[in-house]
Amino acid sequence: MGYRVALAALDETARRGMDPTTLVATTGNDTCAVDGIQSVTGCTFGKRNLIPALTGKPAYLWQDARSGEGVRIYVHYWEQFDREETFRSRMSEWKLGCLPTPEAKAFEAEHERMIADILEAPAETLFRVTPYSGPPPARSGGFAASPCAKCGEHAKQSLLTDGICRECRSRE
Repeated sequence: MGYRVALAALDETARRGMDPTTLVATTGNDTCAVDGIQSVTGCTFGKRNLIPALTGKPAYLWQDARSGEGVRIYVHYWEQFDREETFRSRMSEWKLGCLPTPEAKAFEAEHERMIADILEAPAETLFRVTPYSGPPPARSGGFAASPCAKCGEHAKQSLLTDGICRECRSRE
């Protein structure tokens, strides 16, 4: 899905005359779709042009880093997918090697069909693309770090609460 989303984003931003070298992607989730987005668009955490918003939504935003103009892609495919959660439960069993061989082979074939469907489906079947205009994402760069008051390990200052890192706070 990330591959399809990334292709749609590149097509739509190119159609709007946006320079792909100035794009910043903001992701609503941290699923494997982000791997496809990084691979296809070149937006990565390391280059600081991939921002994890982690809203929990299968929504992805591409903006021009200077103007804030861009496109938002929401994957509505997942709203209809596996409503009874039978695919997800079988996927878990398959990954753990708990499915008997005939069921595992049937699941693998179903999985391959699903992937082919996603790769071949018309974009509107998978997602909704809408224009977006907002402030450009904050420029990411180096960050000031301070030691945690509990463990002493350095953490980004903006992520310390009362001088305590998130890991230590989660153990309180």
